[in-house]
Amino acid sequence: MNRNQYNWIYALVIILVASGAFMAFTPSIESVEQNSNTIKWMSLEDIEKAQTTSPRPVLVSLNTSWCVWCKKMDESTFSDASVINYINNNFYALKFDAEADVNYNLKGKSYSLTTINNRKVHQLAWDWGNVNGRIGYPTIVILDEKLDKLNASPGFKDVEAMTSLMKFYGEGIYKTKSWQDYLSGGK
Repeated sequence: MNRNQYNWIYALVIILVASGAFMAFTPSIESVEQNSNTIKWMSLEDIEKAQTTSPRPVLVSLNTSWCVWCKKMDESTFSDASVINYINNNFYALKFDAEADVNYNLKGKSYSLTTINNRKVHQLAWDWGNVNGRIGYPTIVILDEKLDKLNASPGFKDVEAMTSLMKFYGEGIYKTKSWQDYLSGGK
């Protein structure tokens, strides 16, 4: 072999060693997803499946594409590390477009986009999110492990308000205290 061929082999070895070292210190796609600092939003179908093996409450964010306060919650509250961590560890999370023209079957009932009070709204969003015959966005809905509604809380939630709401339901406090007693620290 001549000197030129040795230089090519030497260059190839350097490239292989360098790329091996680079790959060793580059996280895999799976570890990036597991360590990402975002809420693990799931589909309704995936939540139903997960409930059969590892039941937990569900936090639903009812929103629309035009909702300014929904976007602000995404940018602030749902981007806060403590909120993300609490939701991912204690709830299944569902982001639900209340005006989506999608059909769902849940617990033997079909749900689709409909008109209520002269507004287009998904029937499932209405069932989960209406408070006194009205629905607003964003609305945070808490479902139990059987996907039955425990609470609908309309309006923007800052980190403090979201944390109180999550802990009240995520820790099962709602089973022994009223919301008012919990907020006031009473029994």
